[in-house]
Amino acid sequence: MSYSTNSESFTLNDKPSFLLSGEIHYFRVERDLWETHLKKACEAGLRTVSTYIPWDWHEPEQGVFDFDGSSHPQRDLKGWISLCQKFGLDLVVKPGPFILAEYRGAGLPDWMMESFGDTIRAQDRTGKRFPNDFVTLFDKNYLNCVKNWYDQILPLINSSQASLGGPITMMQVCNEIGVFSWLAAKADYSPECKEAYHAYLKKTYPSLEELNSQWKTNHTSFEAIELPPEADTPCVNAEDRARDNEWHQFWRGYYGDYLRLLKGWIREQGISIPLYHNLPGWIYGSGWEFPLNITMYSDLYGEKDDPIIFGVDHIPEYSSYRNMHDDRIINDITGAMQGRGPLFAAEFQSGSREYQTVTNPREMELFYKASLAHGLKGWNYYMFSQGKNPEGKGFTGKTFYWHTPLSADGEESSAYPLVKHVNSLISCNEQIILSSKRKADICILFNPHHYSTETEREVRESTGIKCVASSIRRGAYFDGLLRALNILNVDYDMLDISTCSSAELSEYSQVWAFCTDEMAAEEQSKILNYTEAGGHTIVYPTLPRFDLKAQPCTILRDAIGVSQPQEHTVDSPLISLLGINDVKCSNPTMVFADSEAQGGTPIAWTLDGQVCGFNKMIEKGSVLVLGTWLGYDTEDHDAAYSALLENTPSKVRQARSSSTRLTIRQRFNSEGQALLFVGNYHNEHHEGQTHYTHPLTQEEIPYPYSSSCQWPPLYATLTPIRKHLLDDLSLLHTTSDLVNVEDNKPSLILKVKGDRDLMGEIVLEGSSCPKIKKVSANGSPLEIVRETERIIISYSHPHNSYLNIEITL
Repeated sequence: MSYSTNSESFTLNDKPSFLLSGEIHYFRVERDLWETHLKKACEAGLRTVSTYIPWDWHEPEQGVFDFDGSSHPQRDLKGWISLCQKFGLDLVVKPGPFILAEYRGAGLPDWMMESFGDTIRAQDRTGKRFPNDFVTLFDKNYLNCVKNWYDQILPLINSSQASLGGPITMMQVCNEIGVFSWLAAKADYSPECKEAYHAYLKKTYPSLEELNSQWKTNHTSFEAIELPPEADTPCVNAEDRARDNEWHQFWRGYYGDYLRLLKGWIREQGISIPLYHNLPGWIYGSGWEFPLNITMYSDLYGEKDDPIIFGVDHIPEYSSYRNMHDDRIINDITGAMQGRGPLFAAEFQSGSREYQTVTNPREMELFYKASLAHGLKGWNYYMFSQGKNPEGKGFTGKTFYWHTPLSADGEESSAYPLVKHVNSLISCNEQIILSSKRKADICILFNPHHYSTETEREVRESTGIKCVASSIRRGAYFDGLLRALNILNVDYDMLDISTCSSAELSEYSQVWAFCTDEMAAEEQSKILNYTEAGGHTIVYPTLPRFDLKAQPCTILRDAIGVSQPQEHTVDSPLISLLGINDVKCSNPTMVFADSEAQGGTPIAWTLDGQVCGFNKMIEKGSVLVLGTWLGYDTEDHDAAYSALLENTPSKVRQARSSSTRLTIRQRFNSEGQALLFVGNYHNEHHEGQTHYTHPLTQEEIPYPYSSSCQWPPLYATLTPIRKHLLDDLSLLHTTSDLVNVEDNKPSLILKVKGDRDLMGEIVLEGSSCPKIKKVSANGSPLEIVRETERIIISYSHPHNSYLNIEITL
């Protein structure tokens, strides 16, 4: 498998291909069971397997390496690589230096930490070393040890890469390096970081005088500048806040420099396969902090020359209406920041890292199908096989992962048939899955600054900055606006406001901007230029007053005519919005004087009648300013968000549902085809009929075609729209999972499976429909309804088994 930076998919023999991979740790499986696991991986439909290569495991003593199993059979990495090739499986390797993976020491060798831990371990501002695996990435001892490790492992990877006839097709560059700072809310204050910070400041500021002017300091040299305080020290003035913003930007460049260094060493060894890094962020079933981890690598996004690509870690633990929006948001933000390239899940939940968290195959099937509807072009089941840790090496004890498709002994669990089924569904509909894209008139802006906050300090009122993203971003943005749009089945795209172009913005008729008191001048100008050129912008809950260096910056305020809005705070705030009364909102609410709303149309009022939202023309376009945020708590929020969306002429959705409890997504390709997802994230049946857009005729098609139906709990359908079957015959849609099409002239056999509580339906379309003589299911005749160039086939799904629908022409 090869990857092209000009493509949005992985490719196999120059043809777009879905990455179907499963994680199997050879070092956690007994040597004589390796073939059992690989054989069952093939039988499950996997094309690739992935594994870490623990540095600690293969260099147990400094300078002593074992890759052939001479000291332990589960160190036979060469044998593992050969077996993968024997079974025709591609191989993704992850040689660290960090692997994490619940391996003690995160995969770093004990001897290194014992010998050099006093310099390698990161330190706090007082010089105290952290006791865990949080290391100084540019410590000389650490890098020397890493280089020696790479000099041993990389030649083996090089000789086994696909371009030289081996099975290795992709390689991870270290793993989740920002996770330590994120989880601990700590930064490294080592001398190496201080030196790097000074270099960053010299590059960022043209002169020391300019830095002193902006920070209101009197430093005599860049080297005299101390590192910023730790997270427990509040920002007390605007300049202090500016330094905090700068500190977080520094770390994004620091991580980028570290990964580029490793990439350089890898390329020097002749390794030419694609390189990637993981993005973590799910916490106990929620992804609302995930964007923070995505922003950590902003210095690497957009690189055109040999880029490192980024894979998300989708480990939701469960799937329900509580988190049904999270994976789509994570995918959208990753895509917005990374730009072009395959969106894939480097760790895709299949099992659980916690013994007491029992994953449910039904929930996982819902999540897998939704992930396809939300744009993933590949994934790595994590874990496909359970593991047993080598003695003394497991962070969680003897066992690694539970409830996986295969046990450590190679026994199948209830997750195995699910993985096999979903892989068949993907393989059968691969071309449409890979080529389909969302069609949207609406764009939601993502601002990386709002999530560059892993060690953010409290912002006191004395700074003059009152609206801070970290204090409201979950309710106002992630679990507010974005959750509402997902539940309302709105088709929207996301763009990174810090990197998107005016041309990209102009493709949308409506743009939403979640704003705080801080926004860069360039970003404010982009929003203004889009609006003036004829765009329709919705800005909430405030208008920026400063740039990221805490300098006054009121580009949007000045253009809109808002100078001094007042804060309005009451107990249990409610507003009237676009004719909807008593809409719950946040405190404080920004209210506008008549002069500020002059020339516009008020659209929102507080309980005492003050204007807190208005719509105003700005040259060729319009801006709607809402001085509060709504969250997403009540049915009135459904109506409020819908009213805001429909306040300007935009196509809000391509597909719709008669029930607010049903989630529907439609994606289109350039071949007149589409992909349709309908899901019920609730743990009870829901009645409803959905409608989608015919990709060629734009006709609104009911789904199911014949009538409304009961949608089973925690279940979803994923169907191709207008999938080619024969000349002049297409599958318009099905309520079943289509896993195989066999042309057995004069018959066509469709292998399908579905939930027994969901009516089975296949609708065929094309001029060959009148030629169809009969249809049967597993040999039993089925009644068909004929329309002009369409045939509707109805049937019942048997429990947990497949149907062969034979269509005879």
